[in-house]
Amino acid sequence: YAGLGAVAALLGASLQAWLQQPWLLGSLAGLFVLLALPMFGVFELQLPAALRDRLDRAGQGTRGGNLYGAALLGALSGLLLGPCMTAPLAGALLYIAQSGDVLQGALVLFSLGLGMGVPLLLLVTLGNRYLPRPGAWMNRVKGVFGFVFLAMALYTVRSLLPATLLLALSGAWLIALAWAAWPALQRLPALRAVPLLGALWGGLLLVGAAAGGDDLWQPLRPFAGGGSTAAAGQHAEDSFVTVSRPEDLQRELDAAKARGQWVMLDYYADWCVSCKVMEKQVFARSDVQTGLAGVHLLRLDVTADSPASKALLQRYQVPGPPSIIWIGPEGEERRARRITGEVDAAAFQQHWVQTRSQG
Repeated sequence: YAGLGAVAALLGASLQAWLQQPWLLGSLAGLFVLLALPMFGVFELQLPAALRDRLDRAGQGTRGGNLYGAALLGALSGLLLGPCMTAPLAGALLYIAQSGDVLQGALVLFSLGLGMGVPLLLLVTLGNRYLPRPGAWMNRVKGVFGFVFLAMALYTVRSLLPATLLLALSGAWLIALAWAAWPALQRLPALRAVPLLGALWGGLLLVGAAAGGDDLWQPLRPFAGGGSTAAAGQHAEDSFVTVSRPEDLQRELDAAKARGQWVMLDYYADWCVSCKVMEKQVFARSDVQTGLAGVHLLRLDVTADSPASKALLQRYQVPGPPSIIWIGPEGEERRARRITGEVDAAAFQQHWVQTRSQG
């Protein structure tokens, strides 16, 4: 796992682009849904009987106590558990490719491997003493994991779905979760109101989605006259100058330097999920746009895997989008003030205020 993390960091934007393709995100979301259905008892997820029997015979015929046997049993376990690890591993690889840090990449996946192995060691050494006995509680735990898998499916494809559809699906998920949790929490008076609140909020999300809303935290904004954030997002997009060639970038930088103007370079790609999240939740905000008044905003589009995109990335040694680079009025980059990866509006504004105050 550590070696895989290091390779992911070295591949950088190339791996990042591949992991954020719509077909792959859709496949991962479908895998989450497939894993959720057995948690609700829709069907039993298991290998075909013939293959399962062969693996069982292979495992029984392998004698423990030696390295060969341990390696073979580990490979068989990996084959059985592999599908469950696909989606989390893809998310970790995406984060590592975005950072471009080889050491961090190796440590992240090394920690992932430890996290997978330590519970098994604890199960073998302490399990019989501390684990609760099998019972009805296991079905409730399965149900919790089922809802977690469905939530992860929504999170995975959040950038591919229309905002109103995402709002409606989130509301339906909350109502279903509240309905399932209501019987289980009847014995706990202190928590009895939790599913009611969840169902109420889910209903508000559905009403907001029907009215054209797109905000999970302010679903009824359309009824307050605020409408959707689509217009604000369009205004934010219009305030950027899109650049896809190195010569165009140089021309814009020269013009800004001649005017003594700050420049913000926003590395963007259509396949970049975090880029779209920041476009909606950061750059579409009126307070962020006000704070960036007077700044020449350049959006460096590296969607295509072309020599021009690679040249734009190599110009400032950027591992991939999203990345924000600040260029001072004299034309020099404030390298220590770079932003790599997704940030929220508050962190972005604070970062820009500090960058501007340092000159």
